[in-house]
Amino acid sequence: MPPEWYEIRVQGQLPSGWSNWFEGLEVRPGPHGQSILSGPLADQAALHGVLTRIRDLNLKLISVTHGGPSAQHSDQEG
Repeated sequence: MPPEWYEIRVQGQLPSGWSNWFEGLEVRPGPHGQSILSGPLADQAALHGVLTRIRDLNLKLISVTHGGPSAQHSDQEG
């Protein structure tokens, strides 16, 4: 099964260098003091690993969105 794309928003500004801490997701600033983590994750276990890391760092989870660039790309191929 191919990786699936996710966008995760958390409260607080995270350094972009933290990408390795979050399964290689891109870390970028978002609105209202948020950070956005986005990119493909291999499976549900990888998603839960990222969410566990967010919890362990005591970050406030704002949202998790499934789909995005990879889903759009797949639609264009078919």
